[in-house]
Amino acid sequence: MAVYTDVSDEDISRFVAEYDIGDVVSFKGIAEGVENTNFYLGLMDHLSATGLNCPTPIHGKDGVALRRLCGRPAAITSFLQGMSPRRIQPHHCAGLGTALAQLHTAGLGFEMHLPNALSVKGWRPLFESCQEHADDVEP
Repeated sequence: MAVYTDVSDEDISRFVAEYDIGDVVSFKGIAEGVENTNFYLGLMDHLSATGLNCPTPIHGKDGVALRRLCGRPAAITSFLQGMSPRRIQPHHCAGLGTALAQLHTAGLGFEMHLPNALSVKGWRPLFESCQEHADDVEP
């Protein structure tokens, strides 16, 4: 479950002052975050260092990417140009396959590991956590 954090103009100005990226023109929060920021920021740095075209964490003047904003973990990342296609066509699959192969190849040397809590190993604990309420959905 994501928790939305209200950020004031003053909060964001103080936060951005820790970077060498200029002044805030405008800002908009995202509706959800990710569950393990340290892992994802490290992976993004690693993938970018291999030459993969991906969003990258912006590091502050002190070299740190992950900071706190209004008491919550926060980071600034670069932005990729472009838009998602509205209607997926067969010719999109080749580009997607190529990008996925490049992602996997670029990630080979990444040392951190994050287990997939929703993989087959995670099914039993998930089932057991909601088993007693299964009949509440459909008797």
